[in-house]
Amino acid sequence: MSYASNRTPGVARAAVASTGARQRDVRASSVAPSSAAASGETSVRLSSSAAQPMVGLGTWQAPKGQVRDAVKAALEGGYVHLDCAAAYANEEEVGEALADAFARGVARRDDLFITSKLWNDRRRPADVRAGLLQTLKDLRLEYLDLYLIHWPVCWRRGTLLQDDADASILECWRELERCVDEGLIRSIGVSNFSEARLEELIRDARIKPAVNQIESHPLLPNTELVRWCQSNGVAVTAYSPLAQGGKVFADETVVSIAAKHGVTPAQVLLRWNVERGVVVIPKSVTPARIAQNADVFGFGLDADDMRRMESLDADATTTPSPWSDIGPAARRNKILRPLLSAVLRPFFWIVRVDVQRMGRKGFISWAWSRDENLD
Repeated sequence: MSYASNRTPGVARAAVASTGARQRDVRASSVAPSSAAASGETSVRLSSSAAQPMVGLGTWQAPKGQVRDAVKAALEGGYVHLDCAAAYANEEEVGEALADAFARGVARRDDLFITSKLWNDRRRPADVRAGLLQTLKDLRLEYLDLYLIHWPVCWRRGTLLQDDADASILECWRELERCVDEGLIRSIGVSNFSEARLEELIRDARIKPAVNQIESHPLLPNTELVRWCQSNGVAVTAYSPLAQGGKVFADETVVSIAAKHGVTPAQVLLRWNVERGVVVIPKSVTPARIAQNADVFGFGLDADDMRRMESLDADATTTPSPWSDIGPAARRNKILRPLLSAVLRPFFWIVRVDVQRMGRKGFISWAWSRDENLD
């Protein structure tokens, strides 16, 4: 069975238009699940006063050779929100697409909202700053709109799952606050943080985390964490908002709601999070789908739709990481994480792995070799 949206693709520019005063927005501190976007807001007002567009283009797992064209299609279609990360190994290509868009007048830097993330072995102050500067260089930008601590872990430089006893999240955060003061970042936040970890950081932070980016889709709503964040003035961004497609697109409930509104199953999944006041960053490299994913503001899900969507909750993650301590992966990782850490420890006596430089020279090196990027 095929699905065709009754929305106009050109609505993308209006739906995710400039982050300036023209946009209707809702403050994160006042967002209420199932009502935040009901009146048509297209951005969330962060605690930093910045406006984060509610739909952005995700670049995770967007392969080199394709991500440039995906970003180009998104910007030409009216997107103003891009979600990136050093660990995605494609920021240089995103930077090429941004430079091209600026040169051709397709987009202006001041109209865009660009997010990136600091990898897990960059927690000491010098490493935090160096990681940020590398991302800015790769993206060809002078500042980021939002910079996130990718995971609430502190690893030794050039390793995976090897804890750094001399680093801390708070120390990392202090350096991010200094980067905000210097104008290198407009807003700072976190990703994959539990309520307990966020509460601890908020207590000690000078600048409050503006965003917590987490996995959230109907199969894993993370409702309690979403509500806690929103009630404490921390906006939520959902990664993998389409649950990586597959069976959920064919789910009877999703198909029925899509038919009711004349939209696609993917649009229903995205609108479901938007109704909860949650920003979505679906990833696609297909121009038609990129445009379709932005076209979620011409319809709304009613209370009955939202109630029916609750039946999809399966407490099922689609992006398990062995170091995650939230969601269903946390239970498994209590055993898996220390086991993997022990298994990998001898490996890092010999080899260094610099995830920040994945896909380029210096990604893997001998542990005893001198590398100025790891000093």
